[in-house]
Amino acid sequence: MIITILGAGAFGSALGKILTDNHHDIKYYDPYLYPEVNLEQATYQADAIMIAVPSANLQEFLKDYPARLKKLPTILATKGICDPDTFNDFSQFSAISGPGFAQEIIDGKPATFTASAPFAMGLLKNDQISIELQEDLLGILLCGSLKNIYAIGAGYRADSANDTAIYIQHAHAEMEKYLKDHNAKPETAELACGIGDLILTCMNNSSRNYTCGIRLREGKKLPEIIDELKTIEGIYALQQIDHRGYMLLEEIYDLVGQVD
Repeated sequence: MIITILGAGAFGSALGKILTDNHHDIKYYDPYLYPEVNLEQATYQADAIMIAVPSANLQEFLKDYPARLKKLPTILATKGICDPDTFNDFSQFSAISGPGFAQEIIDGKPATFTASAPFAMGLLKNDQISIELQEDLLGILLCGSLKNIYAIGAGYRADSANDTAIYIQHAHAEMEKYLKDHNAKPETAELACGIGDLILTCMNNSSRNYTCGIRLREGKKLPEIIDELKTIEGIYALQQIDHRGYMLLEEIYDLVGQVD
Protein backbone atom coordinates (compact mmCIF):
# COMPACT_ATOMS: atom_id res chain seq x y z
CA MET A 1 0.00 0.00 0.00
CA ILE A 2 0.96 3.63 -0.43
CA ILE A 3 0.80 5.38 2.94
CA THR A 4 1.20 9.14 3.33
CA ILE A 5 2.45 10.30 6.72
CA LEU A 6 1.49 13.86 7.59
CA GLY A 7 4.38 15.12 9.72
CA ALA A 8 7.94 13.91 9.25
CA GLY A 9 9.23 14.68 12.73
CA ALA A 10 10.64 12.12 15.12
CA PHE A 11 7.49 10.02 15.55
CA GLY A 12 6.42 10.37 11.92
CA SER A 13 9.84 9.02 10.94
CA ALA A 14 9.46 6.15 13.40
CA LEU A 15 6.09 5.25 11.86
CA GLY A 16 7.73 5.38 8.45
CA LYS A 17 10.32 2.88 9.63
CA ILE A 18 7.62 0.48 10.84
CA LEU A 19 5.58 0.77 7.65
CA THR A 20 8.64 0.36 5.45
CA ASP A 21 9.57 -2.78 7.39
CA ASN A 22 6.05 -4.01 6.64
CA HIS A 23 6.68 -3.48 2.90
CA HIS A 24 4.49 -0.41 2.40
CA ASP A 25 5.48 2.53 0.22
CA ILE A 26 5.84 5.72 2.26
CA LYS A 27 5.40 9.36 1.35
CA TYR A 28 5.77 12.31 3.72
CA TYR A 29 4.08 15.66 3.86
CA ASP A 30 5.90 18.18 6.04
CA PRO A 31 6.18 21.77 4.82
CA TYR A 32 9.02 22.46 7.25
CA LEU A 33 11.24 19.47 6.46
CA TYR A 34 10.15 18.90 2.84
CA PRO A 35 8.95 22.28 1.55
CA GLU A 36 9.36 21.14 -2.05
CA VAL A 37 6.52 18.57 -1.68
CA ASN A 38 2.97 19.92 -1.42
CA LEU A 39 0.00 18.05 0.03
CA GLU A 40 -1.36 17.12 -3.40
CA GLN A 41 1.94 15.55 -4.39
CA ALA A 42 2.42 13.77 -1.08
CA THR A 43 -1.06 12.20 -1.15
CA TYR A 44 -1.19 11.32 -4.86
CA GLN A 45 -2.37 7.69 -5.15
CA ALA A 46 -2.28 7.27 -1.37
CA ASP A 47 -4.24 4.29 -0.03
CA ALA A 48 -4.22 5.54 3.56
CA ILE A 49 -3.13 8.48 5.69
CA MET A 50 -1.30 8.57 9.01
CA ILE A 51 -1.41 11.84 10.95
CA ALA A 52 1.66 12.68 13.03
CA VAL A 53 1.27 16.46 13.08
CA PRO A 54 2.05 18.08 16.50
CA SER A 55 -1.14 18.37 18.55
CA ALA A 56 -0.88 22.14 18.89
CA ASN A 57 -0.88 22.52 15.10
CA LEU A 58 -3.47 19.93 14.14
CA GLN A 59 -6.65 22.02 14.43
CA GLU A 60 -5.20 24.73 12.19
CA PHE A 61 -3.97 22.12 9.74
CA LEU A 62 -7.41 20.52 9.45
CA LYS A 63 -9.12 23.82 8.55
CA ASP A 64 -8.13 23.45 4.89
CA TYR A 65 -7.89 19.68 4.80
CA PRO A 66 -9.17 18.37 1.43
CA ALA A 67 -12.49 16.52 1.47
CA ARG A 68 -11.08 13.82 -0.83
CA LEU A 69 -8.53 12.83 1.83
CA LYS A 70 -11.23 12.44 4.46
CA LYS A 71 -12.55 9.51 2.45
CA LEU A 72 -9.31 7.57 2.88
CA PRO A 73 -8.55 5.29 5.83
CA THR A 74 -6.92 7.66 8.31
CA ILE A 75 -4.96 6.79 11.46
CA LEU A 76 -4.23 9.45 14.06
CA ALA A 77 -0.87 9.00 15.76
CA THR A 78 -0.86 12.49 17.29
CA LYS A 79 -1.29 12.47 21.07
CA GLY A 80 -3.06 15.31 22.82
CA ILE A 81 -6.30 15.47 20.83
CA CYS A 82 -9.26 14.88 23.16
CA ASP A 83 -12.32 15.32 20.98
CA PRO A 84 -13.14 12.61 18.42
CA ASP A 85 -15.88 14.88 17.02
CA THR A 86 -13.04 16.71 15.28
CA PHE A 87 -12.95 13.78 12.87
CA ASN A 88 -16.68 13.16 12.39
CA ASP A 89 -16.50 13.83 8.65
CA PHE A 90 -13.68 11.31 8.13
CA SER A 91 -15.21 8.15 6.72
CA GLN A 92 -12.65 5.64 8.07
CA PHE A 93 -10.92 7.08 11.11
CA SER A 94 -8.93 5.37 13.88
CA ALA A 95 -6.11 6.10 16.29
CA ILE A 96 -3.00 4.49 17.75
CA SER A 97 -1.25 5.38 20.98
CA GLY A 98 1.21 3.86 23.39
CA PRO A 99 4.68 3.99 24.92
CA GLY A 100 7.47 4.30 22.42
CA PHE A 101 10.20 6.88 22.04
CA ALA A 102 10.80 7.52 18.36
CA GLN A 103 14.55 6.94 18.33
CA GLU A 104 14.22 3.61 20.09
CA ILE A 105 11.69 2.47 17.48
CA ILE A 106 13.99 3.62 14.68
CA ASP A 107 16.80 1.69 16.38
CA GLY A 108 14.69 -1.47 16.26
CA LYS A 109 13.67 -1.67 19.91
CA PRO A 110 10.31 -3.36 20.58
CA ALA A 111 7.20 -1.30 21.34
CA THR A 112 3.52 -1.89 22.02
CA PHE A 113 0.67 0.31 20.84
CA THR A 114 -3.07 0.33 21.33
CA ALA A 115 -5.13 0.65 18.13
CA SER A 116 -8.81 1.54 17.90
CA ALA A 117 -9.43 -0.38 14.66
CA PRO A 118 -8.23 -3.59 12.98
CA PHE A 119 -6.98 -1.63 9.94
CA ALA A 120 -4.37 0.19 12.03
CA MET A 121 -3.42 -3.04 13.72
CA GLY A 122 -2.85 -4.73 10.36
CA LEU A 123 -0.65 -1.94 9.02
CA LEU A 124 1.72 -1.72 11.98
CA LYS A 125 1.98 -5.12 13.64
CA ASN A 126 5.21 -7.03 13.07
CA ASP A 127 7.98 -8.78 15.01
CA GLN A 128 9.08 -5.46 16.54
CA ILE A 129 5.69 -3.81 17.11
CA SER A 130 2.92 -5.42 19.16
CA ILE A 131 -0.60 -4.05 18.80
CA GLU A 132 -3.50 -4.28 21.26
CA LEU A 133 -6.94 -3.77 19.76
CA GLN A 134 -9.34 -1.66 21.85
CA GLU A 135 -12.31 -0.17 20.03
CA ASP A 136 -12.56 2.80 22.36
CA LEU A 137 -11.44 5.74 20.26
CA LEU A 138 -12.35 8.34 22.89
CA GLY A 139 -10.52 6.48 25.63
CA ILE A 140 -7.36 6.14 23.54
CA LEU A 141 -7.40 9.85 22.70
CA LEU A 142 -7.98 10.85 26.33
CA CYS A 143 -5.18 8.62 27.59
CA GLY A 144 -2.79 10.19 25.10
CA SER A 145 -3.66 13.64 26.39
CA LEU A 146 -3.80 12.89 30.10
CA LYS A 147 -0.46 11.09 30.32
CA ASN A 148 1.29 14.17 28.91
CA ILE A 149 -0.32 16.37 31.56
CA TYR A 150 0.48 13.99 34.39
CA ALA A 151 4.11 13.83 33.23
CA ILE A 152 4.48 17.55 33.98
CA GLY A 153 3.40 16.87 37.56
CA ALA A 154 5.71 13.86 37.78
CA GLY A 155 8.69 15.96 36.77
CA TYR A 156 7.79 18.64 39.29
CA ARG A 157 7.51 16.11 42.12
CA ALA A 158 10.41 13.83 41.12
CA ASP A 159 12.32 13.94 44.41
CA SER A 160 12.67 10.17 44.63
CA ALA A 161 11.81 6.97 42.79
CA ASN A 162 9.41 6.05 45.60
CA ASP A 163 7.53 9.34 45.28
CA THR A 164 7.34 8.94 41.50
CA ALA A 165 5.90 5.43 41.86
CA ILE A 166 3.17 6.65 44.23
CA TYR A 167 2.44 9.60 41.95
CA ILE A 168 1.99 7.30 38.94
CA GLN A 169 -0.35 5.09 40.98
CA HIS A 170 -2.52 8.11 41.83
CA ALA A 171 -2.37 9.47 38.29
CA HIS A 172 -3.48 6.14 36.88
CA ALA A 173 -6.44 5.96 39.26
CA GLU A 174 -7.44 9.50 38.28
CA MET A 175 -7.05 8.61 34.59
CA GLU A 176 -9.48 5.70 35.02
CA LYS A 177 -11.97 7.97 36.77
CA TYR A 178 -11.63 10.62 34.07
CA LEU A 179 -12.36 8.08 31.34
CA LYS A 180 -15.41 6.77 33.16
CA ASP A 181 -16.72 10.29 33.85
CA HIS A 182 -16.38 11.21 30.17
CA ASN A 183 -18.12 8.16 28.67
CA ALA A 184 -14.98 6.27 27.70
CA LYS A 185 -14.03 2.80 28.92
CA PRO A 186 -11.99 2.97 32.15
CA GLU A 187 -10.32 -0.34 31.27
CA THR A 188 -8.61 1.41 28.35
CA ALA A 189 -6.34 2.97 30.99
CA GLU A 190 -5.00 -0.54 31.70
CA LEU A 191 -3.54 -0.84 28.20
CA ALA A 192 -0.38 0.38 26.52
CA CYS A 193 -2.02 3.71 25.66
CA GLY A 194 -2.83 4.21 29.34
CA ILE A 195 -0.64 2.81 32.09
CA GLY A 196 2.15 1.86 29.67
CA ASP A 197 2.52 5.35 28.23
CA LEU A 198 1.94 6.94 31.63
CA ILE A 199 4.89 5.07 33.17
CA LEU A 200 7.20 5.85 30.26
CA THR A 201 6.33 9.53 30.13
CA CYS A 202 6.39 10.09 33.89
CA MET A 203 9.81 8.52 34.47
CA ASN A 204 12.03 9.56 31.60
CA ASN A 205 14.10 12.67 30.95
CA SER A 206 13.52 12.14 27.23
CA SER A 207 9.92 13.28 27.80
CA ARG A 208 9.54 17.01 27.19
CA ASN A 209 6.54 17.06 29.54
CA TYR A 210 8.51 15.45 32.37
CA THR A 211 11.38 17.85 31.70
CA CYS A 212 8.93 20.76 31.81
CA GLY A 213 7.96 19.72 35.33
CA ILE A 214 11.61 19.54 36.37
CA ARG A 215 12.23 23.03 35.00
CA LEU A 216 9.22 24.35 36.92
CA ARG A 217 10.61 22.79 40.11
CA GLU A 218 13.91 24.56 39.39
CA GLY A 219 12.01 27.85 39.44
CA LYS A 220 11.93 28.59 35.73
CA LYS A 221 8.91 30.33 34.21
CA LEU A 222 6.76 28.67 31.58
CA PRO A 223 7.68 31.02 28.67
CA GLU A 224 11.36 30.29 29.31
CA ILE A 225 10.69 26.55 29.40
CA ILE A 226 8.69 26.65 26.16
CA ASP A 227 11.53 28.57 24.52
CA GLU A 228 13.89 25.77 25.57
CA LEU A 229 11.75 22.73 24.81
CA LYS A 230 9.67 24.15 21.92
CA THR A 231 6.86 21.59 22.03
CA ILE A 232 5.26 20.62 25.35
CA GLU A 233 2.23 18.53 24.48
CA GLY A 234 0.86 18.52 28.02
CA ILE A 235 0.49 22.30 28.03
CA TYR A 236 -1.69 22.15 24.92
CA ALA A 237 -3.66 19.23 26.38
CA LEU A 238 -4.40 21.26 29.52
CA GLN A 239 -6.22 23.75 27.30
CA GLN A 240 -8.47 20.99 25.98
CA ILE A 241 -9.48 18.96 29.02
CA ASP A 242 -11.97 19.44 31.83
CA HIS A 243 -9.60 19.64 34.81
CA ARG A 244 -12.05 20.74 37.52
CA GLY A 245 -12.74 18.12 40.18
CA TYR A 246 -9.59 16.11 39.48
CA MET A 247 -6.96 16.71 42.16
CA LEU A 248 -3.79 16.10 40.15
CA LEU A 249 -5.06 17.85 37.04
CA GLU A 250 -6.03 20.89 39.09
CA GLU A 251 -2.60 20.93 40.74
CA ILE A 252 -0.85 20.87 37.38
CA TYR A 253 -3.17 23.51 35.95
CA ASP A 254 -2.28 25.81 38.84
CA LEU A 255 1.39 24.87 38.60
CA VAL A 256 1.80 26.03 35.01
CA GLY A 257 0.07 29.31 35.74
CA GLN A 258 -3.49 28.69 34.53
CA VAL A 259 -2.78 28.08 30.87
CA ASP A 260 -4.46 30.46 28.43
